[in-house]
Amino acid sequence: MSLTKFESLPNEILTDIIEKYINGIDLLRAFSFQLNQRIDSLIIQSQRLHFNFIQCHQDDFCVCMKLLPPYLDKIEELAISEQDTPGQIYTFLSFFQSFTLFKQLRKLYLHLDDRILDWKIFENALYSLLETKINTLSIKATIKENRSSMENIIVCLFDLKSLRSFSFLSNFNDMKWDNLANISSNIEYLTLSGIYCELQDLQYIFKCASHLKYLDVEIADWQMRFYSEKEKRSKTIILVMSKLRKLVLNFAENSLVTIDMLTEYLNLMPALKYLEIKAHRKLLDANRWMLMLETSLPLLNHFILRTVLSLTNNRMTVWLDQAAFEDPYWQTFIKQPSQSTISSSRLTIFNRRVTTNTSDTSTKKKSIFSYLNFFKK
Repeated sequence: MSLTKFESLPNEILTDIIEKYINGIDLLRAFSFQLNQRIDSLIIQSQRLHFNFIQCHQDDFCVCMKLLPPYLDKIEELAISEQDTPGQIYTFLSFFQSFTLFKQLRKLYLHLDDRILDWKIFENALYSLLETKINTLSIKATIKENRSSMENIIVCLFDLKSLRSFSFLSNFNDMKWDNLANISSNIEYLTLSGIYCELQDLQYIFKCASHLKYLDVEIADWQMRFYSEKEKRSKTIILVMSKLRKLVLNFAENSLVTIDMLTEYLNLMPALKYLEIKAHRKLLDANRWMLMLETSLPLLNHFILRTVLSLTNNRMTVWLDQAAFEDPYWQTFIKQPSQSTISSSRLTIFNRRVTTNTSDTSTKKKSIFSYLNFFKK
């Protein structure tokens, strides 16, 4: 079989490869202005490019900063990160202080630490997104010194009309979600992790983002707030989420949320097809789930229930009573067996207690996951 050289491919195929499959970093390093007029011409004629600078070598990054300006209005996807490359975002914004320079930018990923940024420059860059047509935004942030400013930015991003997918992973413990109450968002896919959110805060998210199709959120323990603060918070009418198809909720291990509290929200999700819960003991009642699924979620066909297991001296406390899920009702689902990340040759479950044959003799408590995964037949 003969090998085909890259340069022997027709222009149409080369253009498709350049626009869809090659990281712009490799494109500039390998081809741009390397005395190949045909490839140079195809790069210039390309309508869209994507640049992923995550873990980019410093020398390659510096080369790209010099060569990037002619291609700014062609970049659709951009990823810049401080992970293993501290100072990358700072340097990038030193060259390009506003995202409005990227006329075709539609997807942006940022991984940052505010302690090594010029926050004012970064803040201005994020606010410049409000003047773009970006539809997918993912931010992973360590915020230590600028939480109030970041909270204001988040609220403004919810109001960005072109934004359809928003993922925010951080270390916030004091987010005021009621600030969203007067905003109308077009976000359809939302992921929130490490950012303070109580179950009752969902009412503000639902009111703001009524078009949600997918929601993945960590629910914090309500005891983290002072009682006086909770009393000041008003309760609004929870909107029906008629478009929500997939819901993933992660509850703190010491959460006091009950199935009754959760059902108040699930009753307003008539189109829900996928439900995943990482839960504590109050949410592991098979009979209550059976009743709730039958009465509240008629279209649900995929149900995952996870629980945290506490491991001490090779013994785990299991709050998930699997025997309760042997009721004939659950036979209408296809059940995947419970799984564990523990390395063992045998795992025997006795209602709430389990013994494993493992070589780990540490007395330190560990958290692992066990789950039941149900698919509707």
